[in-house]
Amino acid sequence: MTKPLLAVRGLDVVYYAGGAPLPVLRDVSFEIAPNEVLGLVGESGCGKSTAALTLLGLLPPNGAITGGSITLRGRELVGLEDDELRPLRGAEIAMVFQDPASSLNPTFTIGQQLVKAAAAHPEKIPGSSRALRRRAVELLAQVGIPDAASRFDDHPHQFSGGMKQRVLIAMALMLEPSLLIADEATSALDVTLQAQILELLLRLQQEHGTAILFVTHDLGVVAQVCDRVTVMYAGRVVEQCDVATLFERPEHPYAQALIGSIPSYRTRGTRLRAIPGRVPSLSSLRVGCTFADRCEHAQPLCRKEEPPLYGPRDHLVRCYLMDPASGVTAQPRPADVNGDARVAADRARFPKDVLVTARGLSTHFGGRRGLLARALGKGSNAVRAVDEVDFELKRGEVLGLVGESGSGKTTLGLTILRLVPATEGEVLFGERSIRALNSRELRRLRERMQIILQNPYSSLSPRMRVENLLTEPYRIHRTPKSKRYTASELLDLVRLGDELANRYPHELSGGQARRVSIARALALRPDLLVADEPTSGLDISAAASVLNLMNDLRHDLGLTYLIITHDLNIVGYIADRIAVMYLGQLVEVAPATAILGKPIHPYTQGLLAAVPDPKPGARIRRDLLPPGEIPSPRDPPPGCRFHTRCRLAQDICRTTAPALEQVETGHQVACHFWEEARATHHEYAVSKVPAL
Repeated sequence: MTKPLLAVRGLDVVYYAGGAPLPVLRDVSFEIAPNEVLGLVGESGCGKSTAALTLLGLLPPNGAITGGSITLRGRELVGLEDDELRPLRGAEIAMVFQDPASSLNPTFTIGQQLVKAAAAHPEKIPGSSRALRRRAVELLAQVGIPDAASRFDDHPHQFSGGMKQRVLIAMALMLEPSLLIADEATSALDVTLQAQILELLLRLQQEHGTAILFVTHDLGVVAQVCDRVTVMYAGRVVEQCDVATLFERPEHPYAQALIGSIPSYRTRGTRLRAIPGRVPSLSSLRVGCTFADRCEHAQPLCRKEEPPLYGPRDHLVRCYLMDPASGVTAQPRPADVNGDARVAADRARFPKDVLVTARGLSTHFGGRRGLLARALGKGSNAVRAVDEVDFELKRGEVLGLVGESGSGKTTLGLTILRLVPATEGEVLFGERSIRALNSRELRRLRERMQIILQNPYSSLSPRMRVENLLTEPYRIHRTPKSKRYTASELLDLVRLGDELANRYPHELSGGQARRVSIARALALRPDLLVADEPTSGLDISAAASVLNLMNDLRHDLGLTYLIITHDLNIVGYIADRIAVMYLGQLVEVAPATAILGKPIHPYTQGLLAAVPDPKPGARIRRDLLPPGEIPSPRDPPPGCRFHTRCRLAQDICRTTAPALEQVETGHQVACHFWEEARATHHEYAVSKVPAL
C-alpha cells in the first residue's frame, strides 16, 4: 500500500472567543496519497477552510491546535515553530485561495511576485534572477497566459479574474510543491472559466505529479476532479469514500441530502431535497450527533451520544444507521408530488397572453467623444451592454437568461424594469410602453414588476429591521391598508418564522436574507419578478430551498419569472424557456428541454459542455469549450460577436452579423452555420442522482 503523502490524525482545533475555547475541528482524520486529488466538501461553517489553513500553520491568532497529528512525508508538523514551517510553505505545500484579487499584491508586477516567491527558497530553485524569470515565464505560459514574456511585467489590475487565478496557480507551482491546496479556487468564476481552470489543474497535476486537496461546496466539481471525498459537518468528518461510491451509494443522511439538493432538468417540477435549518454555530454544539436536529432519521440515541465512524477503511460513515445493534433505522421519505403534472397544470391555467415584449432594445453606457476624438473622426467608445434584443415573456412563464459575466444579462433585466434607461427600442408591459410612461405612471406600474437583486445584504438597509424592510414598499407606493400584507404574512409566504421580524439583515443567514428579499419583492403583489442570480453565494442546500420556494410561489401566486443566472443547472431545473446571451445579444432562445437536450449555437454548446457534471468519471468536452474570455462590450468584434472564440467561424462570420431566426418550432438561433453546429451538438450530460 502506498504511503500517504499527508496524514491527518485526530486533529482538534479551537478558536478562543472571550477566553472560552470554541471547537472548530474535532477528531478530524484523512490522508492524501502522492498524485491523488482529495475533495473536502460541506456547507459553509463546517470547518473545511480551517482544516486547509491548519495544514500550513496559518490559523488566526485566536486559533490553536489542541490535539492530533499532521505528518508530511512522515515528518510531524504539529508543534513546529513558524520559522520551521516557513521553508515548507510554497516549497512542499502551496495554496490557491478563493479570491485572486485579494491574494495578489497590487503594487508589484506579477513577475516580481513570482520571482520573489521562488527567491525565498533558494534551496529549492537555485540560480540567478534571470533563471528565475525564465522559470516564471515558462509557468505563465503553461497556465495559459497569452504572450507570457510580455505580460511578466504587468500589474494584477491589468488581468481579468480568470487570468489572475491562472497567475495564482503559476505562483503555487513555482516551487513544484508536493501538495497543492485549492480553497474554492473556481467558485467565483464563470462556468467556462471554471472549466478551463479545472482542466488546467488536472493537466498540471499529471505533469508535475502534485497531490491536490480540493476544498469546495460544488459537488459537480468534486465528481469531475476528485479521486476520493471527505464530507465534513460542524467540524466533524461524517463520511469518507471514493468519489464514485459517494454519488452512487452515499450512506450518511447529510451526504445523501447534499446530493439530493443538486438541481437539474431531469428533476424539474419536483422538490429538491433541501436540508432544514442551518449548520450549528460553534457556541451551540449539543451532545450527540451534530446533524441530529436537521436529520429526517434522527432518533433519541442520536441526541444522547455521538456516533463513531463505522465501516471499512475505504468507506467510513459517522452514523448509527450503520450499526444494526443501535436500533436506529431509516425512516421512509414521503413520496414527491408528480412534478411534471403540476408544472403542466400551472402552465395550462395561465392565460396565453404576452406579459413583456422587447423590440430592438439597446442599452449603451458612456460613449461621449471629446473634442480631439471628434476632430480625428473616431467613433463612440460606448459600452454596448445590450444591443438590439428582441424577445417575449408570456404570463406565468419562467424564462432563464444565461451567459458569462459581461454578456449584458443584468443590464437587460434592469432595462426591462426601466431601472436603467434604454438607448433604443421599446419594452411593452402588456400593451403599455414602459419608455413612454411619466414618473407617476411608472410608479404605479412598478407595483406589478419587481426585482430580486443578487446580493441581499447590499440591497437591504442595514439600519432597518426585517419588519420595516417588508412594509416599506407600502409607504413608498402609498398602498391602501386593505391591500397590504402584514410583515407576519409576508414572512409566512416565504416560509420564515415571525421571530425574524425584529432582526437586522446582518443577523440573518444567506438563505434567510434571500427569502426576506423575495418577501419584500412580493409585498406589492407583482405579476413579474426579475431574479438576478437568486442562488448566488448560497450553499447547495440553501440554494435548493430557495428554488423550492420560487417554484411554490409560482404555483400559489401565478408569478412570471425572468431568472438571470450563469448556472445552467438552475435554469434547467426551473425554467420553461432559456435565452442565451453573448456580448449584448441573444444567440439562442428555445424551450429548456431543447436547449439542454440539443443545443445548436456553438456558444450554447460550450456553456453546457463546461457545466460541472455530478457524475463520477464525466469529463469536460474540451473541443466544445470557447477558448479565452469574453471581449469587452466597449469594442465588440465585427460580424458575429462570437467569431473570435468559435470553432466553426469562417470569413462571413467576421464581417456579417447573423440574425436571430427560427430554425425549428419555437427554437431561434443566430448563427450562419447552425446546421453544421447542430450536427455536432453536445448532448447535455445530466446528473445521475441516486434515488435516496
